[in-house]
Amino acid sequence: MFIALPLPDFRQRRLRAPARHLLCATSALVGALAFAPVAATAQALAPAVGEGTPQSEAGRSISEALTGDIVVNGRRDRSALSEERSAIGVTDIVTTGDVAINSQTNVTDLARRLPGVSVARDQGRNQSATGEAQFATIRGFDTGFNAYTLDGLRLPQTAGSSRAISLNLFSPFAIGGLAVDKTPGAAKDADAIAGIIDLRTPTAFDFSTSFTRARVLAQGADLAIDREQQGWGGAIGLDAARRFGADHQFGLYVAGYYEERANAAESTAVQNDYKTTRFGVGTARANADALSADGVQWNFYNNAIKRYGATGAFDVRTEPLDLYARVNYATYRNTNTMNQTALRNEVTTGQTNPNPNRAGNRSYNAEGLYTPYGINPASYFRTEDIEQELFSAQIGARAHWNGFTAALEGAYADGRFDQPRRIEAAFRGISYIGTPGQTGTAREGLTVDLSDPKSPRPVLSPGAVGYVGSLDRPSQLYVQQGYDYLTETKKTLRGSIGWDGTAILRRLEVGGLYEDSDRTGRTLASDATRFRFQTPLQAGPFAGPTVNQYLGYVLKDFLDYYPPRAIKVLSRNQLDSQAAQFSAQVPVPAATINQGLLDGNETRKAIYASATLEAGTFEIMPGIRYEDNAYSARFWQGQDATARFVNGGRRYDHLDPSLLAAWRPNEHWVVRGAVRSSYARPAFDQLAGPTRRSSENGGTQVTITEPNPDLKPVEAWSYDLGLEYYGGVGRYAQIAVYHKDLSNILVPTGTRSFAQGSQQAGGQTIILVRPANGRGGKATGIEASGRFTLGDMVGSPMLEGLGIGGNVTWQHTEATYQIAANDIRTSRLPQAPDLIYNAELFYAAGPVRANLWYNRTSRILTTVQDSQPDIYLQPVGELNFGLAFAATDHLELGVSARNLLDQHALWATVGEGERYIAPDRAGGYMKTGRVFQFSLTMTM
Repeated sequence: MFIALPLPDFRQRRLRAPARHLLCATSALVGALAFAPVAATAQALAPAVGEGTPQSEAGRSISEALTGDIVVNGRRDRSALSEERSAIGVTDIVTTGDVAINSQTNVTDLARRLPGVSVARDQGRNQSATGEAQFATIRGFDTGFNAYTLDGLRLPQTAGSSRAISLNLFSPFAIGGLAVDKTPGAAKDADAIAGIIDLRTPTAFDFSTSFTRARVLAQGADLAIDREQQGWGGAIGLDAARRFGADHQFGLYVAGYYEERANAAESTAVQNDYKTTRFGVGTARANADALSADGVQWNFYNNAIKRYGATGAFDVRTEPLDLYARVNYATYRNTNTMNQTALRNEVTTGQTNPNPNRAGNRSYNAEGLYTPYGINPASYFRTEDIEQELFSAQIGARAHWNGFTAALEGAYADGRFDQPRRIEAAFRGISYIGTPGQTGTAREGLTVDLSDPKSPRPVLSPGAVGYVGSLDRPSQLYVQQGYDYLTETKKTLRGSIGWDGTAILRRLEVGGLYEDSDRTGRTLASDATRFRFQTPLQAGPFAGPTVNQYLGYVLKDFLDYYPPRAIKVLSRNQLDSQAAQFSAQVPVPAATINQGLLDGNETRKAIYASATLEAGTFEIMPGIRYEDNAYSARFWQGQDATARFVNGGRRYDHLDPSLLAAWRPNEHWVVRGAVRSSYARPAFDQLAGPTRRSSENGGTQVTITEPNPDLKPVEAWSYDLGLEYYGGVGRYAQIAVYHKDLSNILVPTGTRSFAQGSQQAGGQTIILVRPANGRGGKATGIEASGRFTLGDMVGSPMLEGLGIGGNVTWQHTEATYQIAANDIRTSRLPQAPDLIYNAELFYAAGPVRANLWYNRTSRILTTVQDSQPDIYLQPVGELNFGLAFAATDHLELGVSARNLLDQHALWATVGEGERYIAPDRAGGYMKTGRVFQFSLTMTM
């Protein structure tokens, strides 16, 4: 049975009703607060200075009240630093709302300022080309080892099939801060080996005065503008806070924002996996210092990003009872296109490879050296549009009476990840072989010069240059389109009861949590809808156009080497229309549609007990937490006539004790220690999903890949010890050491899984591949951070407001995992860098604020491979600058620049060294250029 289905376009999907209502209500409220007469607003809602306002804030302007705690005299946010000091565990906090001197408009990039926080991107969907970070992770641990929360509650999925949470849809216009808890106690989620990253909604009680604020900024991406592409953008944010009531016990904060920005990126890579330079010497992995490239490619990316949302927070704070409500809505959209030019090693119709046939391999000459023949000029186009949407609402209460406390909270969250229309188009034809008419026995092939590790270059004869340089050849080979869609709704109920004592036992608390998640997904691979044009390589109903016949723009410049075949940025509208006309009409088998369908449910229940003991300057918090997990799913499994929908599920639990301790001998020093157990749940697609089948070697070897519902969670014991010094305003220093022991480890970012076994059937070798738990791992590291205002340290008026700050994390990681039954390896943990550091020079005096900030992350293992060397990301750094000037008490001007040194955004290699640039989907060498920003912040 075949079904001809038009592919759905989810971009026209209406917002959910709660989100529409929230946007309307917030817009109305922000508008009312922003444009009401200032005097009337102040009289009706704002407390007078000195009434309900801390005495130390008297006489400060509104602008100083909003930004002074963050930057005046180089201070970090004093409330954030105070929270870090008073916490019993290791907590780091960064405030995110200061857009005047930060050109970053997503909170993930700002998270890099914190000690030990690194960032990552989904390179498979071209997200590295946006110039923005997508995922934040603690101490470089894979995102699956982190828990992500919004105001303390777990976020639903908005980034695909793994448990990673994409934070690029959150804007500093609506998120007040980001807190990283590296040693969460029993009252917090235990499935967080690395720790918990919590996004915080601002409240009216976070500010020392009522205000209405408008922030407007304009951005320009220099690479895009230089390449005559769209590179301009801007954003506007409106927010307001009010305290009212007889005792100012009511607080209301609302915010709304809208952002559009465009940028471009360019990259180069080799076309395919590396080949051994000599024949018969084993795998490429076993010959990692003698490899040859198979083809080369150059990619140009365009991104048009929209980010918008709204936030509301209402609080009532009284002596016996606190009530609160939080509502957040956020959307992120990236319209991404990639235009690729490539030279491929291959002979085509009517051409003969003169190399000897070595068991089907004709890539090596008679002397056994890698000598490919044929140079196929190719072009390729791909879209990777992304849409993410999140709506969350929570309501809660905390009651206090006679030393007892009780808290109850309920929340609903709905997340959506969508690739509504993934389009691919390819242009390939007859290869150049150096003979008349390009027929017969080949005389020429493609040699790739790898002497510049960032820029692989083809070695071509004059005849080859003339052939591959023409955009009038070849014609289009195919057009196809697919989609991905995933939505998750999460309902949470949690509560606790506590008692506060006055003796050694200062607090006793018990609590629990119930969390229910429903997940629905559907996917269709693009090649299932392939429409083939007529070419010399294949049959088709009619010939397609050449690249030259498309509307578009031919780039005049590219990285440091312009390819011999020009890069043309094709008309997106023209290709969209072509895909709708041809690809959408290709019949798709019902079984193919079914293979991409998934429905699942997951529940998590938890109970915990903790105590806080104090004896003089010592504070100890022992605790224990029990979590029970259960999931069930319905998905397509099997192949051919046996394929069907099946139901699968599993239940597992975990008991996690913890002990946190702090010693505060005086007001300046704090010593911290923590020992805790934790775990990490396997990704949902590793537990449940459709069976996938692929064949190699002409169908003689068939690989069947399927999920493993019996996977165990990764388990860990963590040990932390830290020393902190607080020397007053503008001076602090922290140092910490940590160690983690891991068991049941998975390779969460690896592309290969443990081959459970093979069997012979009908002349075929059948290999069954399932994810499996492997061996153990460990991580040991040291972190240090500090911030000092030089004027305060040396008592010099000349240095008033000038300061330095920074942090560094060094670690050693190790993991033993299993690639195949006879392939057990010990390597570093994927995604975990050895070194992360930030260095900052800042100034703040009078009306001027400025900072110069440099961030660097060392080499990272990203992908574990079997017969090829592993994929690594080489070190990457970024220098940013910001300058703000307070023209009046109510108006601040800001200018900032990102990536001042124009360093690469990504440099992926095969193997640890720089010698071999990585192929295609691993990213190669990429630059996204500088970003410049101008902003206005107006308060009243």
